[in-house]
Amino acid sequence: MLAHAPDHLWPMRPTKLPDAWLLVTLLLGECVAVILVYWPGMHAGFYFDDHQNIVGATALHLTDLRVAAISEAMQDGFLRSRPIANLSMALNHLFGSLEPKGYHWTNLVIHLAVGLALFNLLVQLSIHDRRSMAVKRTAILCAAIVTFLYLLHPLNIQAVTYVVQRMSSMATLFSLIAFTCYIRARRRPTQLARVTWFSCSLLSWMLAVGSKEVALAMPVVVLLYELAFHREQWQRLRARLNHPCVLWPAAVMVLSVSALTIYLVWNMYHLNGVLHWHEPFTNRDFNGYQRVLTQLRVQFFYLGLLLWPAPSRLNLDHEFSLSLSLTDPWSTAIALGAWLVIIAATIWLFRKHPRYGFPLLAYLTLHLMESGPLNLELVFEHRMYLPMTMLAVLLTNILVDLKPHQRNAPLSVIVFVLPLLGYATYQRNVVWADPLVFHDDCARKSPNKFRPQYNLGTVLGMAGRYSEAQRALNRALALNPEHSEAHNQLANTYVLTGNTSLALSHYRRAVALNPGNAEAVFNLAQQLDSAGRLAEAVEGYRHFLTVAPPYLAPQIDSTRRRLAMLGRAISNVPSRNQEPAATLSNQDQEPDPAKQ
Repeated sequence: MLAHAPDHLWPMRPTKLPDAWLLVTLLLGECVAVILVYWPGMHAGFYFDDHQNIVGATALHLTDLRVAAISEAMQDGFLRSRPIANLSMALNHLFGSLEPKGYHWTNLVIHLAVGLALFNLLVQLSIHDRRSMAVKRTAILCAAIVTFLYLLHPLNIQAVTYVVQRMSSMATLFSLIAFTCYIRARRRPTQLARVTWFSCSLLSWMLAVGSKEVALAMPVVVLLYELAFHREQWQRLRARLNHPCVLWPAAVMVLSVSALTIYLVWNMYHLNGVLHWHEPFTNRDFNGYQRVLTQLRVQFFYLGLLLWPAPSRLNLDHEFSLSLSLTDPWSTAIALGAWLVIIAATIWLFRKHPRYGFPLLAYLTLHLMESGPLNLELVFEHRMYLPMTMLAVLLTNILVDLKPHQRNAPLSVIVFVLPLLGYATYQRNVVWADPLVFHDDCARKSPNKFRPQYNLGTVLGMAGRYSEAQRALNRALALNPEHSEAHNQLANTYVLTGNTSLALSHYRRAVALNPGNAEAVFNLAQQLDSAGRLAEAVEGYRHFLTVAPPYLAPQIDSTRRRLAMLGRAISNVPSRNQEPAATLSNQDQEPDPAKQ
């Protein structure tokens, strides 16, 4: 049974904890173990949105520490609302150019820093206002074990090995620091100390929001903490607020803060394009209402991965069926009923046993933002990275509150599970290390989803395995026949295997579907040129010059030279500085998952 008696009545025998040096050794051992299981992933390359957020984001290619260059990196990244994360990746470029290994090691260091911040928070929340030395020692031991569990869990791989999801891990790191500083400020005896810690908390929270918008939910978590553990102070404040001299200024302040928060969220998410309800999102086959319904089932899927994180169940690009209504499929209505029961039970637990209700309610709160009617992908494992920290708080509190003889069994189970989680994380990182293995893994786990098939065909073609690439790209086009980039990629493989007739057919189809696809336009013009169809080639080259973005300078220059050799006047050719009609992209045209 769980014990809730005060410290002086708590029937607990003092648990001897190793001295400080031994605790440091334990934490260092955890760090070494985490490095070992993530070691294969340090050799992975750039995947998916890494290309547009890092490789293609020239503003992040920092070469010096000039103020102007740093400012450009923070403000002109692909995702401008995340300047802190952008700056960290720009610094990676400064010290290691576009070598992926440096980015991966930075991600791993951030993951370990998250572990230290989580350990500190777990100790703070598990002891709360208790003063017993035995409780503190037990809290430190339990917090260290639960932190190790968090660091090794395979569900966190996507936030560590997937470079661009540094945004999630940095937001989590600064959010945990902000929360810990707030708790410390709450417990300081002097005004100066409280102001100092509150200032640190506010600064850390701003850094978290600058890393990823999910940190906007942390003030709600802090409010829940206040209601859970400082309810009496709030009741006294409410009594004072009944006086009109206090009530109206307080109401004005609350309304002002609420209006400012809404304004910030509105601007950060560009709600005119990101927030829909009935209208389908751009490049999506669902609207906001359907996405919210689907999230009812997705949240149980996340919990399933948390409890059974076998490598065979983990995937970068999950294939998940859409909920069109509460009864299509029926599991949507069942999920809704289950969540209503869970929320009601959590609120009851929050009121009666806040040490357990608070972390559960905080976990649900941290999922709300990415579960709303926003133009985001349905499922991504990295969305569990921050909410899982609150489940770590719950587990630590339960372990600390158990009597000594009751604690042995769950601790033994955790110790038994740790190497299994470590092995699963290692195996999953081995998959991430090899692009062909990784994309084949995604394609096999999501056979009816276009993007994994397209990405597999692309990497197979880059590896020279053209027949396999053609099969993968044909599967992709069977799922989405109107995808211009897929037709262009398939045509490239036909060129390399000597099938020029099929290549021309797919190049023409790619250009017809998207006249702004500069790569397809250029490739089509070159093939027509090689076939001796010079009039059509000249027309294609001129078309290319009207749509080519500035960063395709080498192709633009070669096109101009070729036109000159063909004896065509180029005085009417649009200037290179002309605004491009479209941008080149070999990736899926859906919004990038870094916004998730």
